[in-house]
Amino acid sequence: MFEFFNQPEVIKTIVMIGSMMLFFVGLFGLLTRKNIIKIFISIAIMETAIFLFFIGLTFKTDFIAPILDSAHTDVAMMNDPIPHAMILTAIVIGMAVLALGVSFAIEYFKLTGKTDIDEMNEMRH
Repeated sequence: MFEFFNQPEVIKTIVMIGSMMLFFVGLFGLLTRKNIIKIFISIAIMETAIFLFFIGLTFKTDFIAPILDSAHTDVAMMNDPIPHAMILTAIVIGMAVLALGVSFAIEYFKLTGKTDIDEMNEMRH
């Protein structure tokens, strides 16, 4: 019954549609929310959608993990580890930037009591 979903083309289509939907959920939150913490969360959701998109496009279902041992020596049948390593690095950088932004927002709230971006007008002339 579910053999249809186990085809590589169907899996790639599901990953593409799912990651695009997740990206647009984040974009909707980014454009409609005025709370700075919610904006940062929306950006993190969009970032996660991009990570899923890239990993979903580079992963091959018929291939094995790129670990060499005595049982698996055929390099041609292994998934490429470079995109996965790059996305892992991007995840670490993204979480660090998110933590820094949220900590700045918390400190700003402690100083001014404001979280609404329309009320943040200290730099205006």
